[in-house]
Amino acid sequence: MPVRDDYLLRFVNLLREALAEAVRLRKGGRHEQALLVIIQTQEKLFVRPAAEFIRLNLDQQIELLRRGEKPSDARTKLLAYASLMREAGEIYAARDRADLAAGAFQAALHVSLVVANEDVAPDENLRTTIGELLKQVPPEQLQPPVVEMLQRLPNAGEI
Repeated sequence: MPVRDDYLLRFVNLLREALAEAVRLRKGGRHEQALLVIIQTQEKLFVRPAAEFIRLNLDQQIELLRRGEKPSDARTKLLAYASLMREAGEIYAARDRADLAAGAFQAALHVSLVVANEDVAPDENLRTTIGELLKQVPPEQLQPPVVEMLQRLPNAGEI
C-alpha cells in the first residue's frame, strides 16, 4: 500500500474515532469538550493550527484542503470536513446556539454540495446527507452559492 493511501486510511479511522468521541461528549452534555475534539480534528485535517484556517472563507478552506491532493483524496478530505462541520452544528444546537448551528450546518451543506456537483453521479449516502442538512437550514437562510449548487445538482428535487 503506498504511503499516501496508508496516511489517508489512518486519517479516515482517526476521523471516525473523533466524531464518535464528539458525539459521546455532546450527548453527555459536555459541549465544550466536544467542540475541542472537533477543532483538534480540523487541525489535523488542515495540517495547521485553527487560527490559520478559521480566518479563511469557506471557498479558501476548500481550496486549502484540495491543494496537492489527487481528486479522490481531496473528495475524502472535503467530506471529512463536512462531517466535522455537521457535528459542530449538532453541538451548537445542543447548546441552544441556533445561529452558530445554522452556520455550521450551512457550511457542511456547502462543502457536501461542492463534492456532489463534482461527482458524475453523487452516491446515495451523499444525497441523503444533503437532504438531512437541508432540513437543518431554513430555505430562506440558504446562501446564494448553496442555492446555485442545489439547482445544478442532478435530480435535486428528489432529495
